Amino acid sequence: MPRISYVNPEAVEDPEIRGYLEHARHFTEPELVELGFFVALTLGQQRWIKTLGIGNRELLADSDAGLA
Repeated sequence: MPRISYVNPEAVEDPEIRGYLEHARHFTEPELVELGFFVALTLGQQRWIKTLGIGNRELLADSDAGLA
C-alpha cells in the first residue's frame, strides 16, 4: 500500500496556508511516526491495565520494577 507523505511547506503557494504550515510543522516525518507510536503504545497499555482492573501500585507494590 503506498504511503502519503506530509505536505512540503515549500510546495504550498498560498502565503497564509504556508505560514500556518511553517508555524505548526516542527517535526520530521520519522519523528511524527515515533511520536504516534509512543502515544498509541501508552494508550494501549493504559486500556489494558484498566481492562484488568489493576490500580496504581497494586501489582508489585513492594517493588520499583515497573518504574524503570
